[in-house]
Amino acid sequence: MKYLYWRGKSLWCSFPLPGYPKLYSLGIKTTGTATDRRKCEKAGEDFLLDLRLKAKAGKLIEKKTEKEPEDFNPKYWRLVGRYWYYNLRFKKSGSNERFHLIHSLKRFGDKYAKDITREDVELWRQEMVKNGSSINSVNNRFAYLQAVYNWSNKESVSRMRIGCDPTTGLKKLPGGKVRTFVLTKEKFERNYEYLKFGERHFRGKPNKHCTEWRCPPDPRFALFYLALWETGRRPLEVSQYTWDMLTVMEIDGRQVRYISVPPELSKTNQYGVVIISDRLWGEISQLAYRHGYIFRNHIGNRWQHWGRHKNKLERKFGPDCGWIRDTRRGFVTHKTEVQGFDPVHVRAQSGHKTESIFNRYRIGTLRNQASIMDPQSIDITSQCKETVKKM
Repeated sequence: MKYLYWRGKSLWCSFPLPGYPKLYSLGIKTTGTATDRRKCEKAGEDFLLDLRLKAKAGKLIEKKTEKEPEDFNPKYWRLVGRYWYYNLRFKKSGSNERFHLIHSLKRFGDKYAKDITREDVELWRQEMVKNGSSINSVNNRFAYLQAVYNWSNKESVSRMRIGCDPTTGLKKLPGGKVRTFVLTKEKFERNYEYLKFGERHFRGKPNKHCTEWRCPPDPRFALFYLALWETGRRPLEVSQYTWDMLTVMEIDGRQVRYISVPPELSKTNQYGVVIISDRLWGEISQLAYRHGYIFRNHIGNRWQHWGRHKNKLERKFGPDCGWIRDTRRGFVTHKTEVQGFDPVHVRAQSGHKTESIFNRYRIGTLRNQASIMDPQSIDITSQCKETVKKM
C-alpha cells in the first residue's frame, strides 16, 4: 500500500495519473472490520493496477461532455429566503420589510419564480384593492415584491440569477394618499405639556379604586418627544443616542453641543451631526445619569414602543394631535416656512438624503406658489408666513 491509504472508511490513492488530482478516491469503502479492510485493500491494488495499465495504453483519459448548466428556477418562497438571508437581514428596515413580504408569499409562495407573469402580479394587486386594502399598502407590497426580483437578478453567483422580472413595465397604482398633516408649534406645545404634566380628574376620583390621574404624567417620554421636535430626526435614531456621542464645541464665543451620529445608526448609512438646542440641553442637563442612552424609559432601556402615548393624545385631542413621527414634518415646515431658514441648513439638521424626500416633509411650498397668483396679494412673503402660522 505504497500509494493507497485510508481516509475514514474510504480508500484513497496518491499515485500520479494524467488527468487525475494529486489525491483522489477509489470509490471503495469498508465496514471497519479487519477482514473487510484487507479485502478492500486487495481490491484497491487491483483497481490501481488497472488504472496504470490503461494509462500506459493511452486509454485512461476520456473526453467528457460538459453538462449544460441547469436552469435556475426555484419556487418563490426559496427566492424570498435567499433574499432575506443574504441581503435583507443586514438592513435596518429588514424586520419591517420581512413582515410585508408575507402578502406576496401567500399568493406566489408555491409558484416557481419564472412562472409568475406580469398578468399574475397585476391581478394580485387588483384583488387586494377589491378586498379593501389601501392604495398605499398595495404599492408598498408591490415594491417589496419588486425588490426581491431586482436582487435575484443581481446575485453575485451568476448561476443563481433567474434572469426574469414579472414586475417590469408595471408602475405604482395611482391614487395613493400623501400625508399633509402639519404639527404646528402650538399643537406640539399642547401635546408636550399634556405628556409631561398629565391630567387629573376634574371632580375627584370616580371611585376609590382609581388613581387621582386621568392621564398620569410621563416626563421621560415627554423629554423624548421634545428631542424629536428640537432635532427633527427619526424616532428610531434619536432613541439610540448615547452620552458618548455628545460633544461640546465653541463657535463664535458660544458653546454648541451636538450629537455625532455614526453611520450604523443613521437610516442613510451616513455620518451626521445633530445640533442640540438650548431648550433641549436645559432638560437633558437635569438628568441624574451620564452614561448609556440619553433618552430612557422607566426600566432604563431606550424607547422602542410609543403607541400607548400616541393613544393618550388621541383620546384627549383626537386625530388633531398627530403622530409621533409628525414632529419631523413639523420641524422641517416650521423652520423653512415660518422661521424662514435656509432649506439646505434645515436639511442638514433633519438628515434627509435627497431633496425630493425633504420636499415631502416641507408642507407649504404649494401654498406659497399659489399665493403669487392672488391678485389681492401685496406682500407675498408675509402673507405666506401668516397662512402657515394659522394652520
